[in-house]
Amino acid sequence: MQVDPALVRAVQRGETGAMDDLIRGTYADVYALCRRLLGDPADAADATQEVYIRVVRSVLGFRGEAAFGTWLHRVAVNVCMSALRRRGDVRARGQSAGTVDAVFDDIVSTDASPEDRVANADLARRTAKALAELTDDAREVVVLRDVQGLSTKETAELLGVSEGAVKVRLHRAHAKLRELVG
Repeated sequence: MQVDPALVRAVQRGETGAMDDLIRGTYADVYALCRRLLGDPADAADATQEVYIRVVRSVLGFRGEAAFGTWLHRVAVNVCMSALRRRGDVRARGQSAGTVDAVFDDIVSTDASPEDRVANADLARRTAKALAELTDDAREVVVLRDVQGLSTKETAELLGVSEGAVKVRLHRAHAKLRELVG
């Protein structure tokens, strides 16, 4: 998420319309992240709203030690992880409607043959089911690294763990996914 530092300073100064501009400029990315982590569109919308409530409450404390987009991403991940814990065991593993669509919308190419589309759709369903069976920590690192495309360093910063921990979690998650997808 790229956010103009001047816009962040304008929000911190309380300039009229600055917070609206910040929300409009980042909403789609925040919602997409929440949707990928939570699976359910309604839960993602609720989480996105909670993210911006937290932003409004704490933007004055943002010190700029990291990029604002990184900070906002971390807030969104924290909100989603809290939501997963509150939802309970079954839904915390991601077994809710929408998981396949949220994570794998782009896998099935319309340019492919019908047979390839069916095979790709089947692989997407199996992969989404396997992803849903991962632990929260494993699914979080897979989504951040493999789906969101963050670097190991960025993922480590967002999760508050070492880069080594990210690599270990990702390696284990990939091994479990290979086992589950078959």
